[in-house]
Amino acid sequence: MTGLSAYGPWAVITGASSGIGRAFAERCAAGGLNLVLAARSTDRLEDLGRALTLAHRIEHRVVTVDLSRADGAADLVAAAADVDVGLLISNAGSGRPGRFLDQDLPDLHRRLTLNTTTHLELAHAFGGRFVERGRGAMVLVSALGAVHGLPNMAHDSAAKSYVLNLGEALHHELGPAGVQVTVMLPGNVDTPIIDRFGLDRTRLPIRPLPVTTAIRQTVRALLAGHTTIVPDRRLRTLTRLTPRRLSIKMNGRMLGRAADNLATRQTDTANPPHH
Repeated sequence: MTGLSAYGPWAVITGASSGIGRAFAERCAAGGLNLVLAARSTDRLEDLGRALTLAHRIEHRVVTVDLSRADGAADLVAAAADVDVGLLISNAGSGRPGRFLDQDLPDLHRRLTLNTTTHLELAHAFGGRFVERGRGAMVLVSALGAVHGLPNMAHDSAAKSYVLNLGEALHHELGPAGVQVTVMLPGNVDTPIIDRFGLDRTRLPIRPLPVTTAIRQTVRALLAGHTTIVPDRRLRTLTRLTPRRLSIKMNGRMLGRAADNLATRQTDTANPPHH
C-alpha cells in the first residue's frame, strides 16, 4: 500500500467539523481511510460523515466531544479503542486575539487544555498504540505563530509552541519504532478562523492559501518524513527573510487590529441599530 492507507485502515481527526480538520477528513476519505470524526458539533460531523461515506465508500464514526474539557481527550481515546487506528490528525485548537490581561482566566485555562493537554494525551495514547503495532503516523497541528511570542495573542502562541516542540521531539523519538510524526504550522490558510479572529483580509500580507492546498502539502510532507511543514512557499520565504524582532512587531500590530475589530463587532451585536 502507498499513501495514507499504508499507516492503517482508520484515521482519528479532531476539529473535523470545519476548516483544516474537515479538509483532512476529505483527503483521508479520498485515500480510502475510515474516519473517526471528533468535534463539538454533532450535526456537522454527521453530515460530513454521511457525505464522505457515500462518496468514497468508507466507514465513519462520529464522536461528539469538547476537547477543552479535562476528560475530553480520554473520552475520544475510549471511543476509538475498538478500531485499528493508524493515523492521528490532532488538529483541534482555538485562539482569540486580544491583550493578555484583558482575557478571562477560566477561558485561558480552557484554551490551554485544548491547545496543549489534548495534544499531549492523544499523542501519548495513540503513540503507544502505533509503537505496539509497529507503524502509524501523527500530524500535530500547531501554528506559524508558535515560532515566537505574538503580542495580542501571547497565551495562544505560547500554547502552540508546546505542540511544535512536542511534535519535533516525537518525530525523532518514535521514528525508529515506525511511527512518523509531522507538525503542521499553518499561517495564512483560508479557513473560517480568519474571520473569527477578526482579521482584515484586505490587509493580510499575502492572499490566503486554499485549505485543500495546505492539506495536500502537509500530507506530502508527512509521507516524505519531514519534521515540520509550513504550507505555502510564499509564507515560508517571508518567514525566513523577516527578522524575528520585526515579525513579532508586525504580527502583534495585525492581531491588535483584529482584537479591535472583534470588540467593535461585539459592541454592534450588543447594540443593534434602531429603525
